[in-house]
Amino acid sequence: MAANENISSSDQSKIECSLFLLRLGVFIVMFAWTLDKFLNPAHATKVFEHFYFLEGFGSQIIMAIGAVEMLIILAFLVGMWKRYTYGIIMIIHGVSTFSAWKQYTTEISLLFFAAWPMLAACITLYMLRDLDVKFTLNSKNNSELQS
Repeated sequence: MAANENISSSDQSKIECSLFLLRLGVFIVMFAWTLDKFLNPAHATKVFEHFYFLEGFGSQIIMAIGAVEMLIILAFLVGMWKRYTYGIIMIIHGVSTFSAWKQYTTEISLLFFAAWPMLAACITLYMLRDLDVKFTLNSKNNSELQS
């Protein structure tokens, strides 16, 4: 982490807190989406059909997707396997953001525009994942595993 040598401990603490807050915020949204797959699988099925053009998913498949997603977002929350979990979260949210392109051009749903700052947060977290050490299981001691 040679790049951090010129950063004061106060600034380092601010960076770590900021990245943690981004991670927590992204987790909250992803958790709500994942929870929806368990509480209302019919809604998740409609989302898959309408936005991703994937049809024929029954409740069991939706819940299985939700279970895998839950494991990934929990690992993301605690900062495990950052290259993979942060990358998967970024890709999932990126696909979700871009699949809603009609809402940005024809229907102009303001709710969908909130996806863009969250995508920016996901990209930021992925790019700065080695600096995101606050409240992680894999902290500075395991940075070679996180990269």
